[in-house]
Amino acid sequence: MDRLQCKACGSLSMLPMELEEAEAEAEGLHLLDEHEARFFTCHVCGDNWLSVRRVENGDCRITFVHQMGLQPLPKRTARMTTPVVLSEDTVERWDYYLGDDEVGEGEWRGRLDERRKTLRSIASN
Repeated sequence: MDRLQCKACGSLSMLPMELEEAEAEAEGLHLLDEHEARFFTCHVCGDNWLSVRRVENGDCRITFVHQMGLQPLPKRTARMTTPVVLSEDTVERWDYYLGDDEVGEGEWRGRLDERRKTLRSIASN
């Protein structure tokens, strides 16, 4: 897969990796056959997130868990009209969480921006 640009440090060093069932269970996730998981990590600053796509009875949700290993975990879930492509046109709504607590988008983005700013400063020093 091609390298992606990291949203924290800006380098082209973000690598996506498919997660197999055994790897997902080691992370505490239990994937079903219709679930797909990818882990993205930057090899410069360490920013990372996990995306899990769940399709059940025609309902598609993609959950992004940011900064694995830190607490509380910033998460957001896209409720989609189609399981094919994630875009503004296919997302019905986003739900935002810090840990298990649902929060507003502004609070969620603020927390994620703080973490990315810290990672950016560490990578630039």
